[in-house]
Amino acid sequence: MLVVENQDDAGPERFGSWLTAAGIELELCCPHAGDSVPERLERGGLIVLGGDMGAADDHRAPWLAKVRRLLARSVADARPVLGICLGAQLLAKACGGRVELSRSGGEIGLGKIDLNHEAASDRLFEALASPVQAVQWHNDEITELPEDAVLLGSSTHCRVEAYRIGVCSWGVQFHPEVDISVLRAWARAEGAASPERRQQIERAIDEVAAAESRLLARWRSFAERFATIVKQA
Repeated sequence: MLVVENQDDAGPERFGSWLTAAGIELELCCPHAGDSVPERLERGGLIVLGGDMGAADDHRAPWLAKVRRLLARSVADARPVLGICLGAQLLAKACGGRVELSRSGGEIGLGKIDLNHEAASDRLFEALASPVQAVQWHNDEITELPEDAVLLGSSTHCRVEAYRIGVCSWGVQFHPEVDISVLRAWARAEGAASPERRQQIERAIDEVAAAESRLLARWRSFAERFATIVKQA
């Protein structure tokens, strides 16, 4: 599994250890630290992680164009793909969708995602009961899915929380990989936040801390299902 990390404090976290325990060998690619992004996957699967840049912020993160090309090629080659947060936005944009600043102000903290009837028959999502809770931390959102994408889940504040393209490429706007320690690190990185934003962050940390054991159990099984899909590819 190639794992593309776009920012040094947004790594694979718990997802990485869950995949490794499930028998997946991970290769971490950190273009923000100078690693080269390959043109295509020859085998295995691909995960593209989050970051605080936008999906079209090539001026800020010049490797994003290569990541989008890799995503588009991986979809065309029917390689298993999972885009997380920014990764989901990059996947949508790479395949013809649109990403914009969230009209609702984004999401942070413990979110509730309503899965639809398509998710009930999707091989990655079918074992999840709706609604499902997950960690949220984003300001942008996918406002238009690619033409051939299938919507799988939505929330009150964000229409596109989960989707599938083709047979084995998925994007999730939320963070299945994050635990409370990561959330606290992101909070510390917002040291100059306004009092209102600080209150929002503190509330988010409390919500996630209270639900952490349930979250870790639920999203570990999700990671294990993705590992099975990669092995079968």
